[in-house]
Amino acid sequence: MMKPLTRLYSNPTLWVMLTVLVKVPIFLTRHIQEDAFITWRVAKNVLDFGVIGFNGAERISASTTHLYVAVSAFFQFLFGGFFVYPLLVFSSILFAVGSIWLARLFFNDDLKRQFLFVVLLNIVPPALTASCVGMEYGILFFFYCGLIYHAVYRGKNWAYFVFPLLLLWTRLDAAIFLGVLFLADFIIRRKFNYVFLMAGIIGLSSIVLFNFLYFGELVNHTITAKKIAYKNFFLDQSWRHIVLQWAYYGGLIKKYSVLTLGVFVAFLLLLCFCLFKIIKSKMFNREQKILILAISVFALLKISVFAYFQAYFDWYYWLPRVFLFVVMIIYLLNFLPLNKKFLLLGLVMFFGTFYLFQFVQSYAIGYMEDGQRRKIAKELSVDGDPRHSIMLEPAGIIPFYTGFYTYDEVGLVNKKITAEMQNDENLWWVNSVRKFQPDYILTVKNKVGATGSYYQLKQADTEFFNSRYRFVKTYQIAELTQNAPQILKWVYEFRPIGKDYHLYKKR
Repeated sequence: MMKPLTRLYSNPTLWVMLTVLVKVPIFLTRHIQEDAFITWRVAKNVLDFGVIGFNGAERISASTTHLYVAVSAFFQFLFGGFFVYPLLVFSSILFAVGSIWLARLFFNDDLKRQFLFVVLLNIVPPALTASCVGMEYGILFFFYCGLIYHAVYRGKNWAYFVFPLLLLWTRLDAAIFLGVLFLADFIIRRKFNYVFLMAGIIGLSSIVLFNFLYFGELVNHTITAKKIAYKNFFLDQSWRHIVLQWAYYGGLIKKYSVLTLGVFVAFLLLLCFCLFKIIKSKMFNREQKILILAISVFALLKISVFAYFQAYFDWYYWLPRVFLFVVMIIYLLNFLPLNKKFLLLGLVMFFGTFYLFQFVQSYAIGYMEDGQRRKIAKELSVDGDPRHSIMLEPAGIIPFYTGFYTYDEVGLVNKKITAEMQNDENLWWVNSVRKFQPDYILTVKNKVGATGSYYQLKQADTEFFNSRYRFVKTYQIAELTQNAPQILKWVYEFRPIGKDYHLYKKR
């Protein structure tokens, strides 16, 4: 028994294989983040039209991440329509390798603790979502860890230059991480690293220059579109709401409530206790302690800043949550007597509950997507004519599978919608329908003409709409949840997922 375990502990390749194997059930839930399909459609557009865009020859930075578009295009080129699972496996492998680098940093030559760290970190909920649901965060975590381990800890000049460039070309908001690590590096070495500084400057300037020359914009259009579309979205600006949002996105419980806040604050108090014990301990050297503090500062800073500015997309917070778990796992593996088998078994079972927690959530989301948006896409694909157009929100699954020319209600993938919002922030929707007359319209939650929504119409607009469009059907979320397995019904009762969709077709 001991010989196979010893072989497992001493072979990092087996660690990676094990973490990927553990994630297979998450893959099978078919939980793919909606925005991943936007990036994948942009990648497909590159292959089909040679243009970075969403709708044929129209140039637009519809994806937040330039580098992941290139990676996705490469996988689509290699695997065609079967690229999704190979890409998810690739993302999971990179996440595992990044966690191995952290394990080597914080556990020196203790292979058993390194192995346990890698396995436990890879099964916590934010790690599963970061690496398994199609977004760029598995790759981003790999770059984060490469910068921490190879640059700041080992002092490799090539890493100081390469990883900042890759991080910024993956996501611009990685600049927050670079700022924190730059200060940590300064504290460790007591001098500025000019290679690190120049890499950051070159990375930012190269992205801005590329955006300006190729798209005619300084920043990605997704940033501009969200700023315009969500200008009046946040009606509750109270501190109470901001604090509840801070807890909602910083923690794991997806419900705005005092309970969620209490659990998150309790978690942060426990985190402070762990940090205090780590800093006081002689098991860690000065560099390790500074880096543990740095990743904690980054995690809490990004969660707090993004919550304050009401960035309500959950994926912004995945990697900050991962780093909070890093600190917790470091503490548990160093301060628990793992030679006692019952404690080790209890620790694995405790983290196993986190895995099951995320599995059930992913199952709930995947079931909903299969029964609604993928179903809509399948029915519309019978049309089979990519020249047709659709207006809807969100612009992920349905446009990806139908191939229709797309107008989305946020303007992420079509600048024409953004322009209409700037012209008239109240009647932009009906003005867009009049001007572009898409072949299909898919409204979310409300039907066309509903009072109090941006689908509301004036009398003249109502006459126009009824003469040009006919109502086809409603895809009811209640019907889907009522027919769900019992375990998912419990999830939907606690955390309602999805909304009704109403389909209209041009006469």
